[in-house]
Amino acid sequence: MLQNGAPAVLIEARAGQQVWRHAAGVRSLGGGAPVQADDPIRVGGLTRTMVAVSVLKLVEEGRVALEDSIAKYLPGIDVLLPPEPESVTVRQLLGHTAGTPLASGLSDYAVLGFLVERLRGAPLGAVLRMDILDPLDLHSTMVLDESPLPDALVHGYAVVRGETVDITRSAQPGGPASEGVIASVGDINTFYAALLKGQLLLPQSLVEMKGSVFADYGLGLDHWNDTCTNGFYYGHSGDVPGYGTISISSADGNRQLTISLAYPPLPLSTRPSAIALELTGLAQVALNASCRFQFR
Repeated sequence: MLQNGAPAVLIEARAGQQVWRHAAGVRSLGGGAPVQADDPIRVGGLTRTMVAVSVLKLVEEGRVALEDSIAKYLPGIDVLLPPEPESVTVRQLLGHTAGTPLASGLSDYAVLGFLVERLRGAPLGAVLRMDILDPLDLHSTMVLDESPLPDALVHGYAVVRGETVDITRSAQPGGPASEGVIASVGDINTFYAALLKGQLLLPQSLVEMKGSVFADYGLGLDHWNDTCTNGFYYGHSGDVPGYGTISISSADGNRQLTISLAYPPLPLSTRPSAIALELTGLAQVALNASCRFQFR
């Protein structure tokens, strides 16, 4: 990736108590400082897992029911939903199964972000901090809309009208609740390990998040085959203009790999990046190769 013009690549692998970290490249083009392994970077779709945790905390408190219409909690949201908005449930938004696209270019998780903010009476960043970041001491994680942004933030770039431009602070296509988190690879691994070890949600909530073995996607969690256990890895991928991330963890949270990179500058596109798909395949192969090791 660096040879192809990527500004930075960040990796952290964990197996038991062993941790391997790697950082290569620079924080920004044009003479930027060397990137460090704990530098934050935009992680795109991994934001959805965090938002799903906050939604399910509301479910655990009895303030939200998964089978309820989202319109029950967000009066006036009907105009942004498909025909028969009462049929769009909280569960469907979490699992991307509502079917018809929402109006105004909103993503499912943008609406869930509104839900969390309304019921908590606080901005999304403050809710995530209360539910996840402070309990886990995730100091490198925040929502891009918050300020000030850290000086160590890894910059992303795209080619616009033939010129390479910095798009680090560009708007998130799916909204902050879909793609707005910045985090270090270490923070991301800590988050998924805590989630899968039952430190953030009740057992039934985690079961809901994982989804059925036949589903393509759970509630804010994706899954892949784990040949080491004949079970599943859980995590999420993130692909936004300028950046790609994949984080996958074994079901017990003991084997993990998170890879983030600032893409080589490319023309902006609405299609998923082929690099993101390669990252996902690479991460799965790498963790499957760890079966022969004994970790403590």
